[in-house]
Amino acid sequence: AFSGFDPINSKLLNLVILKLNDEGSTVIFSTHNMASVEEICDNITLINKSRNILSGNVADLRRKYFAGCYDLTFEGDADELVRSLGPVASEIKMLEPDAKGRCQVNLRVSPDASVRDAVSIANNVVRLAAFRESLASMNDIFIRAVEEDKRNRNQSETKQ
Repeated sequence: AFSGFDPINSKLLNLVILKLNDEGSTVIFSTHNMASVEEICDNITLINKSRNILSGNVADLRRKYFAGCYDLTFEGDADELVRSLGPVASEIKMLEPDAKGRCQVNLRVSPDASVRDAVSIANNVVRLAAFRESLASMNDIFIRAVEEDKRNRNQSETKQ
């Protein structure tokens, strides 16, 4: 999490920051390590080329950027599940097996479908072990926010 620190001192620094936060202190933390942001920050401001391009609560932003995405962990035929979920999913991506060797997919439920539809289909095709909301990583959010900012700046420049 902290460049230049060994794992023990990095963890110690994390714990100190979290303790200060629990005691009501505000800690300003500047980093390019988005995993650290997820681990220790409550609120963020993303700055690109000296401009604030995104601010807010980390948990809220992670939900907002990947609304409608879910991770499914299951036992059974992954290809059959992907085919069956096709009508209710706008995106389906295979993930690495979990620690127990069970298959996993990430899906984005189509706007005209419901989460219930996806769960029902999955239950009929495979043995579902877990179905949970898939929150965006801060790394993905950073990339998307910078790309959106770049598009907005390019559009502004073309209008001038």
